[in-house]
Amino acid sequence: MAKLPDNIPASSVQRELSIRSESIQRIYNFYINHLFYVNRRYQRKLVWTIEEKRAFIDSILQGFPVPIILLAESEREKFSVFEIIDGMQRLNAITSFIEGEFEINEKYFDLETMVESKSLLDQDILKQKKPILERNLCEIIASYVLPISIYSFDNDEKVDEVFRRINSNGKHLSRQELRAAGATDDFPDLVRKISNEIRTDTSASDVLLLNNMKYISITNANLEYGIKVNNIFWVKNNVLTKEMVRESKDEEVVAEIVAYMALQPEVPRSSSEVLDEYYGLIPGPRGIDIETALRRKNPDVIKGQFVKVYDEMRRILDESGRKFNELLSNQNAVPRYFQVIFLSFYELMFIERMQIANRRGLVDSLMNISQNIDITRGGNWSSSNKTKNIKAVKGIVRDCFKPSEREDPALDSWLTEFETLLTQSKTEQALYDFKQGFTKLDGRTEFDQDNFDKIIKTLTAMANHSPNSTGYVCVGVADNDNDAKRVESIYGSQCVEYKGFKITGIDHEATRLKGSVDKFFGWLKQKIESQPIQQSVKSSIGRNIKLIDYHGREVVLFKLSAGRDPTAYDSKYYERIGANVEEIKFSEYNELFRRFS
Repeated sequence: MAKLPDNIPASSVQRELSIRSESIQRIYNFYINHLFYVNRRYQRKLVWTIEEKRAFIDSILQGFPVPIILLAESEREKFSVFEIIDGMQRLNAITSFIEGEFEINEKYFDLETMVESKSLLDQDILKQKKPILERNLCEIIASYVLPISIYSFDNDEKVDEVFRRINSNGKHLSRQELRAAGATDDFPDLVRKISNEIRTDTSASDVLLLNNMKYISITNANLEYGIKVNNIFWVKNNVLTKEMVRESKDEEVVAEIVAYMALQPEVPRSSSEVLDEYYGLIPGPRGIDIETALRRKNPDVIKGQFVKVYDEMRRILDESGRKFNELLSNQNAVPRYFQVIFLSFYELMFIERMQIANRRGLVDSLMNISQNIDITRGGNWSSSNKTKNIKAVKGIVRDCFKPSEREDPALDSWLTEFETLLTQSKTEQALYDFKQGFTKLDGRTEFDQDNFDKIIKTLTAMANHSPNSTGYVCVGVADNDNDAKRVESIYGSQCVEYKGFKITGIDHEATRLKGSVDKFFGWLKQKIESQPIQQSVKSSIGRNIKLIDYHGREVVLFKLSAGRDPTAYDSKYYERIGANVEEIKFSEYNELFRRFS
């Protein structure tokens, strides 16, 4: 992390409010020095459109006053940093405009206007886009003074309370965003995690640099990064509109489904007031009831079951070649219809312990099924109407299911989980690594032992990142287009793309090396035993290795979590710096072991 700017005190906690004014140039200096953090526990999504960003920059250019930015001062790694309480969208608009991610009046910010942006231009970190906005206008923007309020807090609860209070008039946040703001119990936490995975704006940590938020921003513009709102499951399938997702209506749908799963055999009614109670926004017994039910059933179990049902619904839609509303023959946004189908599958799969036996038949059964669903309109959805419609759908699709052959069908839920892992790698690069395969691309198709050794060494380096870290190495995901094309030319196997990742799979080489993927996977687990690491580490890697079928491509996932002590490889300790694995010097051992103690 860069040295703290001179006028930022690194002193201990101050209770009083500090009001200051900072120029945009100074704000950008803080940004590139990694001083702005976002806490996703209470902060909403990064959802401003390009048009909204342009309008904000235009206000600055014309000298109009803008709302105050509220920050909470805290300390990370012995440096004073700022958690953004209010103003994340505005700060992102400023920094993204400076870095040329959008233009105003069809012209881009002149990077030579400020020392900081010129330095990044000279280092080839930023590229100057053209046409360039007039220098005098860029100087007006760089010198514009933003009002800043800085608080220092002695606990997170106070930050949460401030966030809720400044948004309590409902003008800044939607009702669901206000419910979720600062809510940290099991129910809101589970709903948030599931919602993030479905929107694919998930992150490995709740606290992120503002610099990394763009990778999981939701946009309707043709940017090279971020999440296209039209590609989000809810919008793509006309379950919800883009505006509904911006208002976090997707989280309301997830919350109602989770409540149903947690409170079984009770069937809860759905309404805005009921959700308010679940989240503790208004007092009532439902908040206590939902937390008690979740602790009894285990949030992780419910999450696994939810994702498994969601994965099956995705596979059915892929099989049908239709959007969700088209399959049902309904032209409107259909959130309650989605809940009925989802919960019908959930009851068959997890209450009655069945599994899908005929996916094609299931698609045919769901065609035009909206004719057999009679959902009441209005803000209140009764328990009786919900129950009646779920029973009706179960009766129609039951013949496409059979008794489950697995003890826990949630265990192989990895379609969405794998995509989540790929997304998280963009914001936590040190803990993720990708390899195109286990063989070199020289045409000889021989197992690359050096590459396998490096995989295990990389895992130990990731485990040394911090006491709570977990590292992942995915084999079957190409680093670049050239490798993906080379795999295709050697094996005749085309890759599957996801958000810029090229999933090549390892089935082609596994078949050549050992005759089948299953035999190769078993042989691979044996190879771990010959590695120069402690037996407990071998056991952990062997226990957690997974073979993932991603749209017909088999990917091997290695995983290793940090232990109570640092993890050695061949009697040496390593750490991951960026994309590189570097040996830790003997003189740094004390610091390494102190980190874990």
